[in-house]
Amino acid sequence: MSKRPAEQHATNTHKKTRINPELEAMKATLDSLVSSARTHHEEARIAAIDAAGAIEEEWTVLSTEKDTLHDELLGVSSECEQANTYLETFENSTTVQMLRKASETKVVENLVDDNERMTDTLTKLRNLSDRLTTRRKKTETDLADKTTECDFAKQRLDAAEKKVETITNLN
Repeated sequence: MSKRPAEQHATNTHKKTRINPELEAMKATLDSLVSSARTHHEEARIAAIDAAGAIEEEWTVLSTEKDTLHDELLGVSSECEQANTYLETFENSTTVQMLRKASETKVVENLVDDNERMTDTLTKLRNLSDRLTTRRKKTETDLADKTTECDFAKQRLDAAEKKVETITNLN
């Protein structure tokens, strides 16, 4: 038996914990790595969001341009069809045919003058119709190109948004 009182013996059982310097250094390194990883994750997430935002802005501009070209195509197509309708209507009219015959025979001077003005106006209308047709074809080509650009930008936007979601869900 011991000669010391029981209370005194109980307080001496506590040992001072030994601190292993190598273990503490590893813990500090791990804490630093965890903090660095969190920072890198947040930076990657923000960069992905910024990249997706830039692509979305590009896609929005392209979509607006595509819509404008579509509206322009509708307008120029309508004008082109109207010009062709006018041209066909007047070139096939009996009055214009009568003016041509009158111009060939040169019987009535007023009808010859009318034919010249009619021919001049029909030529101008034909030229306008040709310009409108050319403009319509160019607008169709521009719209097809813009649609392709817009579709490609949309695919890139979808991929960028998926990347943001993937990075965000790493947590």
